[in-house]
This record gives sequence, C-alpha cells and structure tokens, in this order.
Amino acid sequence: MFAKKIIIALCMLVCFLVPEVCSAGLMDYPRVALFPIANQAANMRIRVGEGEMNYVRTKVDIDLKSFGGFDMLERPDIDKVLTEQEFSHSAIVDPGSAAKLGKILGAQYIVLGTITGLSMNPESHETVAHLTLRMIEVETARIALAGMGKGKSKDGISEALDNATEEALHGNRGMITLLQGRKPSYRNKK
Repeated sequence: MFAKKIIIALCMLVCFLVPEVCSAGLMDYPRVALFPIANQAANMRIRVGEGEMNYVRTKVDIDLKSFGGFDMLERPDIDKVLTEQEFSHSAIVDPGSAAKLGKILGAQYIVLGTITGLSMNPESHETVAHLTLRMIEVETARIALAGMGKGKSKDGISEALDNATEEALHGNRGMITLLQGRKPSYRNKK
C-alpha cells in the first residue's frame, strides 16, 4: 500500500514538473472542421436530398470522432460561420476558400466531402455513388489526406451513399485506413 502511494506521488510530481508528459495526447489532437457534403455529380436525374447529404456528413463526423486523434468542431458552430460568412457550396469545395473559412473557425484541418458521381443502371436497378473525402491543412491549403469510395445498391441512393461513405473511410483507400497505417491496395488495370 505504501509503495502504491509513493508511485502516485511520483506521478503527480512528474506531471507538475513536466506537464507535457501528462497532457500528451490531449493537447496534440488537431482541431478539425467537417464542412457540408457537396454534390458535384453531373447526373441530375438522380436526386440527392438534404437528408442523404446530412447522413453522409454525420457518418464521417462520427467515424472521425470514434477514430480518436481529432478535436472535431461541432456542426452548429461550423454552420453558423458558413451562414455568417455567406459561403456558397461552390466556395466550400475549393480547398483555398475552405481553408480561409477554416482559419476563421480556428481549425487546423478541414474535411471536404464531395459526391463525384451518381448513376443508375435501368436494367439491374442498381444505383452507384462515388464519394471523395479530403482533409486539408488550413495553414497551407494542401491536401493532407484523401479517401475515395464507391458504393452500389439495389435499394436506392441512400444505401449507395452509405456504402460509398464506408469505403471512403474504411476501405482500401479510406481515410481512416490510411491513418491507421495500413497500406492501400490498388487493383491492377489490364
């Protein structure tokens, strides 16, 4: 019991004398702002509703929070600044403009999500969605990390987007996969 008290006292002394040791991991988490998902898919016949766009954003937000290592800014704060600064969705897609907004928010990184493709096969009734996620360093506006996902579903756009989001985060070329240090695998094209 006495040894346990000595160890606790030594740990407290170390934390007092060298606070970096005790705050390691807490202070290193970069602040990240996740902007609304943009739809740049050329197919206007497939309508993506606001609900689907919010779902994708929520899934990315939750998965990045669950991964840890990030101090994710709250969505209402981001949306409030977007409204106040009168940023359009086209400005949010541009890394330079988005980085300026990230500075206003006090973020070190911003995450931009873009639906880059939507299609539906009329014969098989399969919907295909493509999603790209980019993590941009606010200070330099350089893309620090990116993930791509392709999702298919016979049950409609919502499930196709869900599958594309899952792949963009956790698939072979997903952001979280890359953050975990796993190497992406690429298919050989013949």
